[in-house]
Amino acid sequence: MTAWKRLAELAPGSSTLSLETRQMTWLLACLSRNATSEFGLQHGFSGIDSLASYQNSVPICNYDDVRDTIQRIASGTPDLLFAGAPVAFERTGGSSGGGKLIPYSAHSLLDFRRALLCWLHDAITGHALQEGCVYWALSPATRSAEVTPAGIPVGLPDGAYFGPDAGEMFCSLSAVPFALASETDVAVWQRETLYWLLRRADLALISVWSPSFFSSLLDALPQHAETLLARLSNDDADSARRLEHWLHNGKPQALWPRLRLVSCWADASSRPHFDDLRERLPHAFFQPKGLLSTEAVVTVPDAADRPLLAADCGFYEFLDDDGTVHPAWMLRPNERYEVVLTTAGGLYRYRTGDRVLCSGHVDELPELRFVGRGSQTSDLVGEKLTDDFVADCLAGIPGFRLLSPCARPASYVLVHDGRHAPNLQQIEELLHGNPQYAYARRIGQLQPLTEKIVPDALSRYQAHAIARGQRIGDIKLPALCLNTDWLAQE
Repeated sequence: MTAWKRLAELAPGSSTLSLETRQMTWLLACLSRNATSEFGLQHGFSGIDSLASYQNSVPICNYDDVRDTIQRIASGTPDLLFAGAPVAFERTGGSSGGGKLIPYSAHSLLDFRRALLCWLHDAITGHALQEGCVYWALSPATRSAEVTPAGIPVGLPDGAYFGPDAGEMFCSLSAVPFALASETDVAVWQRETLYWLLRRADLALISVWSPSFFSSLLDALPQHAETLLARLSNDDADSARRLEHWLHNGKPQALWPRLRLVSCWADASSRPHFDDLRERLPHAFFQPKGLLSTEAVVTVPDAADRPLLAADCGFYEFLDDDGTVHPAWMLRPNERYEVVLTTAGGLYRYRTGDRVLCSGHVDELPELRFVGRGSQTSDLVGEKLTDDFVADCLAGIPGFRLLSPCARPASYVLVHDGRHAPNLQQIEELLHGNPQYAYARRIGQLQPLTEKIVPDALSRYQAHAIARGQRIGDIKLPALCLNTDWLAQE
């Protein structure tokens, strides 16, 4: 039996129960398991037996509401948000407000594992992946291993999410040695990653988060080509010939002729980067990755590549624009919502800031497409531009582009890489779709939209994000960027 088939068979079986039953079963089991934790005692978990009693007992929260408790957990105090101690922490990317520590319990790690194995099963069977290898996004460390004051690790190796059985298969299929993830020099990491990728003509699957992550690797290939060609000429003549062919025609399909599937973010501000990478690898099928955050998995693609709710991996509520909370089984098609999570890692009714569009249902499961960050809002003079609205306005612009506020004079600037000439007047008209923006422009509170061309915009943005503690593979480029410090860095 091949490693691909063994991986596919490790996925848990599908459920025939109703979505409401699956969700409530998960929720009540989680509350029962954590009833004796400090949070569970404070909020009467042992007496909760329905959705209504849960919502009445536990208020919706954000990270600031649990920050102090998480710091106590990081310092070694168990039984606070969940029973026992965490197995690890992860740090969020910090696209807004800086990075946040998120504790993982043994059960929340199992929920991640269930979702990922279900995705792998559907990807393998749906795209007939039977042979070859895979490139999983292995980011460089960029800094020494981090632990909390109590010695609990911050960050897990990617293979840990799959568990011991799948982890063995995960390692055996990887095109790139996992040891490269400990490399702290980004340039060295790029060169060595490319070396190992170039040696694998049988690369079948690329799984990354941000499409710009793999585009950056391709962009780095010319600067390393001479060194790589010399090494490959000694180590692998066939790979050297493929690299020489690429140097002459510039088509990456010459490097990986058997590539079948690329899985990466495709929605909201990631769309132009998804389209750009798809143009560079036209022989592969591109699958939009589901919504997976540091806190929890929300959706995973099914065998038909539709992002469906991961119904057995957490409890999900959805906040509409009127402030009404809906359970997962009551979502309406063509409506937008903010995701409110309950996780086995101690986040209860937690506002993620992620906004999704319910585009329909498949066997009761809502199909949810990420549309932007509701918590990312710019309000210079009362216009309240949001990330998802700006993403819609910029949807037709390829390449790197984002909108940033300018305080003096009050206005917005479109930052782009100069590869394409955006129509500022057209974007201005789309921004007028926000009535407050249109009013502010009409009375002169906001000046007209301007542009700033930054030829190396992507690499500069990535370098700034890495310096703030993000892993390069996790960097999600926003449509609306409130932090302009990266533009000042040389």
